[in-house]
Amino acid sequence: MFSVLNPFLFLRRNPSKAAPVVMVIMIAVTLVASVVTIVRSINLTISTLYGYNQYVTGITPRNNLTVDPDVVAQIKKVPGLGEMMGAHSYTLQIRTIFGRMMFPLFGMDEAHRAIMLERCGVRLVTGRAPREGQPEAIISSDVARNMGFKLGDFVCTPESEDNYAPVPVKIVGLLEGKVWIALTSKSFVDENSPITGSGYLLVAKQGYSQEKLDSDIEKVIDKSRARAWTYEGLLKATQSALVNLYLILNIVVGTIVVSIAFVCGLLSNIYFTQRLPEVATLSAIGYPRKDLLRRAVGETILFCAIGWSLGVILTVCFMKAIQIVFLTPKGLLLNPFDPQALVFTIPLPFMVSGVAWLTLGVRLSRLDPVSIIERRA
Repeated sequence: MFSVLNPFLFLRRNPSKAAPVVMVIMIAVTLVASVVTIVRSINLTISTLYGYNQYVTGITPRNNLTVDPDVVAQIKKVPGLGEMMGAHSYTLQIRTIFGRMMFPLFGMDEAHRAIMLERCGVRLVTGRAPREGQPEAIISSDVARNMGFKLGDFVCTPESEDNYAPVPVKIVGLLEGKVWIALTSKSFVDENSPITGSGYLLVAKQGYSQEKLDSDIEKVIDKSRARAWTYEGLLKATQSALVNLYLILNIVVGTIVVSIAFVCGLLSNIYFTQRLPEVATLSAIGYPRKDLLRRAVGETILFCAIGWSLGVILTVCFMKAIQIVFLTPKGLLLNPFDPQALVFTIPLPFMVSGVAWLTLGVRLSRLDPVSIIERRA
């Protein structure tokens, strides 16, 4: 049997009156989490698009078509260097939620292509490997889906503004794995694009971490003559570029939280007003006002917990539906289970409970149970 001070009692007896507060919190959680999930898909896209950079370090020349021999000599002295693979590449354009981004079609020798695939945990699942010196490519199936291509289509053409190559490059194989990648023959690129820059992809030797190699390369390379492309540097550049976007996101989330907390505080006061005779009676027969306040705030916390839980479930279902129906068919990325999105919703129940505690505390401090009972009589 429930005590009259048990916060579950009101919910058990008046579920229809509790429903509006629960629904408002649920919708607010869904709104906040959905916005954050969509914005954070930018990070997911970056980490997937350039995920190969976790396994190799890129080196490109500056003000030259090839990396300066002195820079190459500096790199070869790094103790953690395992393999130095030549790369001469074309550029593709990948569609993302926030616009188009460049994606490399690496031209590499056959042996180095095999190392690259193994290193990145990617395997050929459909078709065959490109032949040496031929305008053929293998690309991740997600990349093909993103670009609207299938096996046998041309990923690069002379007429394309976004995916240019002087000779049409045909997709002859599709890849599956942890990261996105696209590979073609280096000798083919060398022959057909002799005046475009070429560089290197560096692999750490066994027992030496790629992160440590990245750090060592950054220290020794002459940045005026070559640039090192590291995964950590890429993430820092991304975060720097998104600073203002996340600032706007925080402002939007804060506005939603404050607004919903105010609305829920008003609803709590409305319900409190409807229950004044009950509260006055309990106060008149000896229940301390601090216990009555504890019950009222406990009811609000209970509504917040239920609304937040339902909001999380609704968010995941909503984002999953958007992913399946709209994004996956177009090769766009979204994580419906992003825990960071839920972190942004945690202030909401605390703010709602705080507003309820403040406003109801003021009402209870001014409560005159005798006059209320007399009016009721």
